Amino acid sequence: MVLLQIITDSLNSLQTDIRYINPWFITEILLISSVIIWQLFLSGKIYIHTKQLKGIFKYPLKVRNGYIDRKDLSKKEKTIDDIVFVNDEGKAPDDLQSGEDFVKISVTEAFGSEIIIRIRDYINTYLLNNYGAAVNFSIIKDFIDRETDVKDEEISHSLPTPLYLGLASTMIGIICGLFAMPALDGGRFGEGIDALINGVKLAMLGSLSGLTCTTILTSFHYKSARKSLLKDKNNQISYLQAKLLPELIKAEDTGVAGLKGSLDRFARIATDISGNILKAADQTGSNILLQQDVIRQVANLDILKISEANLELFRRLENNMATFEKFSGYISDMSRISENLKDFAGRTSNIDNIINQINQSLQDNIRLSQFLTSHFEKIEISGINALKAVDLANSSFNEAIEKLENEISRRETILNNAAIDADKNIKDVIENLHDAVNNRITLMNKNEADFETKLAEIYLDISRKFQEIGDEYIRGFQSVYSNSVPRFKHLDKLDHLPEIKESVSANIEGINKLISSVNSLTETLSNNDVLKKLDLIEEHLRKRRSGIIYRKSLSVASEGRQVNLWKRFQKQVRLFRQNLKRSKT
Repeated sequence: MVLLQIITDSLNSLQTDIRYINPWFITEILLISSVIIWQLFLSGKIYIHTKQLKGIFKYPLKVRNGYIDRKDLSKKEKTIDDIVFVNDEGKAPDDLQSGEDFVKISVTEAFGSEIIIRIRDYINTYLLNNYGAAVNFSIIKDFIDRETDVKDEEISHSLPTPLYLGLASTMIGIICGLFAMPALDGGRFGEGIDALINGVKLAMLGSLSGLTCTTILTSFHYKSARKSLLKDKNNQISYLQAKLLPELIKAEDTGVAGLKGSLDRFARIATDISGNILKAADQTGSNILLQQDVIRQVANLDILKISEANLELFRRLENNMATFEKFSGYISDMSRISENLKDFAGRTSNIDNIINQINQSLQDNIRLSQFLTSHFEKIEISGINALKAVDLANSSFNEAIEKLENEISRRETILNNAAIDADKNIKDVIENLHDAVNNRITLMNKNEADFETKLAEIYLDISRKFQEIGDEYIRGFQSVYSNSVPRFKHLDKLDHLPEIKESVSANIEGINKLISSVNSLTETLSNNDVLKKLDLIEEHLRKRRSGIIYRKSLSVASEGRQVNLWKRFQKQVRLFRQNLKRSKT
């Protein structure tokens, strides 16, 4: 309830002072929130350690019997892997029970937390290294007490930490509240007190959370865990005293029995050894008797005769020493001669190999010379053919270039003449057309009766002539220009490219002139008085049509004839304009 009241007061103060937010107040909130989060984290960690303390003896140590080889007991580093354990019924294999090389040993076994595993390893190492001697159970109990005390002291030292953090949050709240206080002059004394009280309120949250966490962990979890630990530890020690100590005492008895068996075995072996020593002494006595007999026989020999014979033998050997030296020299010379003969035989075989290699090299050189001769002949023939091909290509290129130059000049002349003739013809035709149109107009004014047929003939004639002139001009232009592009079949002779470029440039200039003349002709056609005359004719006919329509004396048949005439005239004008546009393109 106090916590809820503090939170409510803090929220109310925040709502009333929402317009004025002090940065120290925000800093205090962040710091105290961090402290509370850290308190909760540490409390959870301590709670986990408490559970681990409580569950150390959840899976207690069990005593298990096995057999180990005596050779493994003499090793410096002994492990559990050297033990052959008995089955669950406590029965060992027959070869282990009957054999004298294996001894029975008792060790502990456990599964579970890291602490119980360490206790198991310490006890087993002690039992293996102290086998056959008097076992002190207080050492085993000390292993258990020290491991549990380490974990217990770790938890007991961590329990006050949330409380200390709560006190730190109180100091943080007081310090931030003091810094958040405004100057206590005038009527702002109340604001300063409120800022300090708000800071202390928030600080008390951290203290309260730390006190709560410490109280819960100490009063509930830690006490119950320690109580359970003491109970399980006492049960474990009692179990080891009841199960392990008797086995260790049996092991001591087994050690004494083993010592007795070893003494008996030594006594049996010593009896056999003494028998062997007696036999050796008898053999030594017989050998001494034989040696005495030999000494007596040597004493009976004539030593003087033997000495004289030896001296005579030495003199003869001395006289023959020079002969023996010569013979040894002869033997050494024979050995050197045999070595030289071996070297000579080896060199002879090497000479045969060298001769074979020389013959092979000569044959290879002959084949190489034949190949090079035939290859050089082929190269010479290919060079002659290449020279012929180059001469032929040169002559072909020269002829092609001459033909190209002649053809370009001829086409240029034809193109210029065609352009000039076309320009003259078009101008003459236009002048004739202009005169014909004027004449036809005068005749049309005179003879209105034949107006329809004559006008149709005029425009048909005009359209046909323009069509023929345009088609003829286009065909001539295409026939001249279509073959003006040269087709090169040989591109290897590039020395004549500058001359070809000059000819092509001249041809392009002629084509540009032709295009300019065509454009001028088109402008002449577009700006000619023909269209103006046609427009005047059309306007004149429109006036006459309007006059005919408003004349009441004309009959209905005459009016229809004028309308049909007007439609046919418009159609001929459209056709003429289309032909004119086509000729421009």
